[in-house]
Amino acid sequence: MFGRMMVTPIAQVGTDADLQTAISSLLRAAEQADIVRWIEFPNSVLLFLLVPGDPESGAVYILDRKAGAWYFVDFDDKQYGGYSVSQVEELLKQCHFLDLAERPGLWRGSLNWYVEAGKRPEARV
Repeated sequence: MFGRMMVTPIAQVGTDADLQTAISSLLRAAEQADIVRWIEFPNSVLLFLLVPGDPESGAVYILDRKAGAWYFVDFDDKQYGGYSVSQVEELLKQCHFLDLAERPGLWRGSLNWYVEAGKRPEARV
């Protein structure tokens, strides 16, 4: 589970949008999924959303406050249906994913980031 991180821009909200407006924009794009995890940083906001009634449908989204854009984060791990709460907790704790989530400038570049349990995220060319 996890591996090469793939980041896809999904909604532009603007750098002057307040957080509530930005989150509403994401929820519309994500078809009103439920917010299960919400972590704020000065430069970003991470949300983990689940489709109601489907505990294996979770997805990670990050708001890059400086770019004013939401990004969908996925991994090249064949976990096509989404992630469970326990899997995202593993991502956050055992994979040190917050190291990347709080610094969007790191993953907006041309480097490929790899996320694995028990290791800090690693950039590869």
